[in-house]
Amino acid sequence: MKREMMKAVRTTPLFRSLSDGDWRDVVRFLHGHCYPADSYLFFQGDPPEALYIIWSGRVKLVRHTDQGRDVVVTVLGPGQLIGEMAVFDGRPYSMTAVTLEETAVVTIARNDLMTLIQRYPAVSFEVILELNRRLRLCTELVRSLAVDRVEQRIARALLRLKDLGGAPAPDGEGVMIDIHLTRQDIAEMTGTTVETAIRVMSRFRKEGLIRNYKGRTILLDIKGLETIARGK
Repeated sequence: MKREMMKAVRTTPLFRSLSDGDWRDVVRFLHGHCYPADSYLFFQGDPPEALYIIWSGRVKLVRHTDQGRDVVVTVLGPGQLIGEMAVFDGRPYSMTAVTLEETAVVTIARNDLMTLIQRYPAVSFEVILELNRRLRLCTELVRSLAVDRVEQRIARALLRLKDLGGAPAPDGEGVMIDIHLTRQDIAEMTGTTVETAIRVMSRFRKEGLIRNYKGRTILLDIKGLETIARGK
């Protein structure tokens, strides 16, 4: 299994530009781990001991505020990095990482990552691109929480999840978000209360935009959700 995991990780943007010789040097720094659903990879405030690369499964990043609220900043899937900002600048992890389902990851110790970055400029460039992507995401989240209506935020969150874990619905009608998400998760992702998230999702169902299927959400009207997400 570990060999398959390492082979899959090589295709991620972080390592795909490395030659066979480079990869044989890099692979000795990688370590595979498997976690059941609802496991914590690390907590907000922990020292940045390692970079995580998702091989399979989904992980949510949660920000705990001083007011005692939790905000799900994003959900990540295969090939994506976790903890790169903290590992890169040496400060504690700024969020908590929790698995949404059975998840396999590959880790690189911080010191080893610094060695790879110095040795292989292509790896450094890909880390910078990921940092930029994450900064853009956080900026958009802050703007959305400040100015967008909750319906817009929830529609936008559903569309993001569709891009991450979308699959054809079993009956062929619509796109299923193949991730188990509770109403609590939706509320935390969109900066609202569970009651409001339930009310908005119920309204979306009545309007034929979504439906439930065995604990999953199926998006029936993508264009309708996109219109709501744009505030129209």
